[in-house]
Amino acid sequence: MKKGLLSTLLIFICLPSLVQAQGSLNMQGMSGLLNVPDASVHEYGMATAAWDNQVDGRFSRELTRNDQGNDFNVGVGIFPHVEVVGRNAANRSTAGGSDLSFNYKLQLPWELLQGVSLAIGEQDFGGSVNEYDTKYAVATWQYGKFRSTVGVGRYDGRVGQTQRLDGLFGGVEFAATDWLSLLIEDDGHSQNTGVRISSPSGLLPAGWQVSTLLMLSAKEGVDSRDDWYGFNIKIPLGKEYERTLPSSQIRANSSSLKPRIIEEQYAGTSSGGAQSSRSSETHDQEGGNYASRLTGELAEYNFEKIRVQRQGQEWVIAFEDVSFNQNALDGLAVAIGVVTSILPAGDRFYLQLEKYRIPVFGLGGGVGAWHAFINGRGGLPDSVMVIAPSSKLRRGSRYDNVISSTLEEVKDYLAFRPTIMFKPVVSSALGSEYGVLDYSLATRADVVIPLWQGAAFNVSRDWSVLETKDFTDDGIYGGVFKAQRISDGVKDRVLSQTFRLGRGLTTMLSYGRFFAESDGASIEQRWDLGDGRNRFRVILTDFKDKHDSQITRNARLASWRYFFQNTNSEVNITGGKFYSEDSGYKIDFTQHIGNTRLHLIYKRSDGDAFAGVGFTIPLTPRKSGGRIAAMQITGTPSWRYEVNTILGEQGNRLVFGPAVIPTEHFNLRNGYFNGDRLSPAYIRANQERLRDAWQTFGGADD
Repeated sequence: MKKGLLSTLLIFICLPSLVQAQGSLNMQGMSGLLNVPDASVHEYGMATAAWDNQVDGRFSRELTRNDQGNDFNVGVGIFPHVEVVGRNAANRSTAGGSDLSFNYKLQLPWELLQGVSLAIGEQDFGGSVNEYDTKYAVATWQYGKFRSTVGVGRYDGRVGQTQRLDGLFGGVEFAATDWLSLLIEDDGHSQNTGVRISSPSGLLPAGWQVSTLLMLSAKEGVDSRDDWYGFNIKIPLGKEYERTLPSSQIRANSSSLKPRIIEEQYAGTSSGGAQSSRSSETHDQEGGNYASRLTGELAEYNFEKIRVQRQGQEWVIAFEDVSFNQNALDGLAVAIGVVTSILPAGDRFYLQLEKYRIPVFGLGGGVGAWHAFINGRGGLPDSVMVIAPSSKLRRGSRYDNVISSTLEEVKDYLAFRPTIMFKPVVSSALGSEYGVLDYSLATRADVVIPLWQGAAFNVSRDWSVLETKDFTDDGIYGGVFKAQRISDGVKDRVLSQTFRLGRGLTTMLSYGRFFAESDGASIEQRWDLGDGRNRFRVILTDFKDKHDSQITRNARLASWRYFFQNTNSEVNITGGKFYSEDSGYKIDFTQHIGNTRLHLIYKRSDGDAFAGVGFTIPLTPRKSGGRIAAMQITGTPSWRYEVNTILGEQGNRLVFGPAVIPTEHFNLRNGYFNGDRLSPAYIRANQERLRDAWQTFGGADD
C-alpha cells in the first residue's frame, strides 16, 4: 500500500495541472474513483442515482454467504461546492436488514494552487449506528487527461471489517475519451483497478448521462470473487439557467432591480363594467377593442374569471390561472406576454392574480418595458409587486351597484367546476433492521369544489395500490409497520373559508374531518411582509379523535420563513405543539432548483432529535389542458418525500410521525400562494423563468 501511495504522490507533485472537472459517484457514495473520494463534488443542480454489488461493512463478515452486495446511493449537488448523498448498503437479499447512512462533502470554492482542488467530507454522519463513519480530507490535481488524488482519513465506524480511508489513500484516473476512464487506487483496505464507461456528452436528451463502473479488487470476496460492478444515472434537476444561483446570473441592467413593494391597494369609485368610462367616445371605443382582445386572448390560454378595466392610462386585468399548475410564475409570464403584446407601449398595466376571487398577487408596470423584458431585451423593469393585495378593480356606479355585483359573483361561483388532483401517497421505512425498503403505496384523489368567494369544499380519498408484507399481518416480523399502512377510504372532508385581511394578512378557517381520524376545526393565519422574504404563519387546531373524543390533537404552532434571494434558498422554522401534541421544533432548509426543491431537515420532538433529507417535485405537466365537462384533472405540483433518522440513540429505532404539521392538502400555502413561491423576492430570483415560460408557451418576438 505504501508503495502505491508513494507513486501517486510523485505523479501528483510532478505533472502540470488544468482545471478540476466534476466527479462521478463511486461505490462508497461519494464523488471519486472506485472507493476513493476525490476533491470534486456533484455539480450544483445535478442528481445521481447509483447501484453497485460490492460487499461492504458488516455484510462482508460472512464470506461464504454474501457473494454480492445490494447497495443504493442517491446524491445531489444541493449547493455549489456542496454534495449530499444518501446510501443504503445491504447484502444480496432485500429481505434482511440494511444500513442507511448519509455522506457529505464540502469543496473549497477557490484554488490555492492552479488546478488543485481541495475538499473535506464525512461518511455516515449524524446517526447513532455509524458503521462507515469516516472523516477525510482530499486533494486532486488534474493535468491533461490525468487526475491524481491523495488524501488522509480517520475511520471511527463500529464495524471494523472494511476500514477504508483509514490513514493515507490515493488514486489516479486516466480519461482516455469523454466516455472511457481507467482507474487505479489504494483505498486503505485494498488496491483496486477498474474502468468507468459513460454515455458520451450530448447523446442523451436534457443533459442526462448513464455510466457503469467495473472494478477488480486485490481483496477477495466469497469463492475468491474480486470483481464488482455498478451503474449510475445522472439527472439534471432543472434547466441550465435554473442550475445557476441568482447571484451568478448574467442579467441586463434595468432602471431598478428593486420593484416597488406595496402592502396594500385601495379601491376607488369608477365604472364596474369591462372597462371604465372615459370622457371621450373615441377612447371608449378604443378601450372596448383592447378589452375585448385581452379577454379573448387570455381565454385562449385557459385563464378564467377574466375582468378588464381601464383606469386612465392603466389597465387592470384580474384573472384566475388553472392551467399552469407547476408554478404560478408561468401563468404570470404568459399573461404579461399577452397584455404587453396588445396594449400601447406608453400605457401601464396591473395584473391581479386571484384564487376563488381572493387576490393573491398583483404585478404592474410599463407596457413597453415589460414587453422588452419578456421577449429577452432589457432588464427586469421597475414594477409594482403586491402580495395578498386588495382588489384594484373598481365597482359601484350608475350602471352597476354593489349588491347586484356581489350577487352576480356568488351566482357565478355556484357553477360546478371542481379540480381533481391525483398523486401517489407513500408510507415507507428505508434502511431499517427489517429490510432494505418497506412501503405502503396508494393513489390519492384530492377534489376541491369552489363555492363562493374564498370558500371551497375539499374531499380526498385513497386507494391502496401496493405494499410489502411488513405492512400486513403476513410479514415475517408480524406486521411491524401495519399501523402505518395506508388504507382505502375517504381521508379529508373539509369546508374552508379564506379571508384577505389586508396588509399582507390572510386567514383560512376550516371545519370537518382531517386525516381520516380527526374531527374539528383549524385556523391558519399567514402574514407576508414587504417583498415576501419574511413570512410568518400560525396554525391552531381543535381536533378530537372520531372514535374517542377523549383523544385530542390540539396543535399550537408558529413559524417563520425567510427567503434568500441571492441563492434561491429558504429556511423555515416551526415550533410549538405539533399534531400529536408532541412539543418541539422543526428547521427545514430548502434549496430551489427550478421546480425541484431539496430539503435538509432537523427537528426535535419530546426530547428526541432527528435529521433528514427530502425533495419536492411536480407530478404534473408544466401546462395542463382545459376543463373537461367543467372538471379540471391534474397531478400535484408539489409531491414531497423525505427520509429521517433519529440521532444520538443506540439502534436507530424507527419512529413514525414526530413533529407533524397539521395542514391538509388545500391550505393557504398550496391552495393560494403557489407553495410559498409567489412574492417579489422569488420573482426577482427566478426572473429567467418568466422569459422561458413566454418563449415556451406564448408568442415571443423573434
